[in-house]
Amino acid sequence: MEVIMDYFKSEAFEKHRKNIYNKLEQIPYAESPDGWTFKGNFSIGGLEYFGFDESSDLLLVVSSNGRGIIDLAKAEKITRDYTDNFELDETLLICEGFDVLKDKSIKLAGKYGGSILPISNSFGDCLQKVSPLYPCEDVIYQPAFENCLIEGHNKNCVRIYRGFLYCFGFSFSGNYFVIADDSGILFWERNYHLKV
Repeated sequence: MEVIMDYFKSEAFEKHRKNIYNKLEQIPYAESPDGWTFKGNFSIGGLEYFGFDESSDLLLVVSSNGRGIIDLAKAEKITRDYTDNFELDETLLICEGFDVLKDKSIKLAGKYGGSILPISNSFGDCLQKVSPLYPCEDVIYQPAFENCLIEGHNKNCVRIYRGFLYCFGFSFSGNYFVIADDSGILFWERNYHLKV
């Protein structure tokens, strides 16, 4: 009789899992990575999606109560649309803009999974989602040429978030990144802006 081994119940798998968990837990927490500043948060009731305009640092937020636009450079909500009469493609994750984003299609990241937003910028900064304590998830900032999972190449990686993550992504300019969860939107700004 042939015995089929279940790798996920094996000693080798358990050893690997513990090794990865220990690597990730050694990564320190920081409110802001070097070269970045945590700018604050916006409470968004019923948050479902967010996305960046590709030619500015305006953030479109889609909630169960309509749409809003946040100017991250000024750290302020600039306009609101309470109607539900707009195009939202939940398969392709694209939403029709309004007001200053009128006639634009905004790429989104979604609360229920999926994203077509950048997770890195042209300077090499990168955000990595890991889940050593699932269902709680971490977002780890990785500077250029570093990876949180490779020992010896993760000394400048920092954990910037642990919680019940919805979605995250960089602005297309690379000067901002946003993390969204059940409390709303958290955002960081690069100390030295990259040219758009």
